[in-house]
Amino acid sequence: MRAIALASTLLLIACGGSAPARTQYLLRSQTPEGSVRVDLPARIGLGRVVVAPYLDQSGIVMETAVNEVTPARNHTWAEPLDDATLIFLRAELSTALGEEVGFDPSDRSLWKYTVEVFIEQLHGTMAGQAVLVASYRIAPRGGAAPSGYRFSRSAPLASEGYSGLVDAEAGLLRDLASAIAGSIREQP
Repeated sequence: MRAIALASTLLLIACGGSAPARTQYLLRSQTPEGSVRVDLPARIGLGRVVVAPYLDQSGIVMETAVNEVTPARNHTWAEPLDDATLIFLRAELSTALGEEVGFDPSDRSLWKYTVEVFIEQLHGTMAGQAVLVASYRIAPRGGAAPSGYRFSRSAPLASEGYSGLVDAEAGLLRDLASAIAGSIREQP
């Protein structure tokens, strides 16, 4: 009888605690509302956007010690990060360049330049920083040699918590899009 009472008590205690709320975050550009005419096909296209394997999961990643990372359990991306960064960078590049940036692979042969991006690091630190390290290349149509670039930047979180981290990461990705746009403008 005691064993049943103890088991019942433990079961009630285990069920009584509530699980922490799960929050999902979208990575979205702050593009202005409205409708504009888009000239197609696009002159510039965003090809592949690849994220490092440690980022290829739903949890938002924190660097907890040097070379140690931990994905959050209850603070996750609402969609795969490689898809989200492609959507984000395309919108930000379009805004920075003042023209539509393509993404449809079937139009690739029509693009004057193709941009490919590899996100090597995108995480928060215990010191309250967001970190972005990326490389990108711009390949002209016609088989000419592509130009390669590296981008590395960190930024302090403007507010605490994972929402502050997501905002800081979006700001860093916006800076990356601006750098890519500048590199495209320098192309012959």
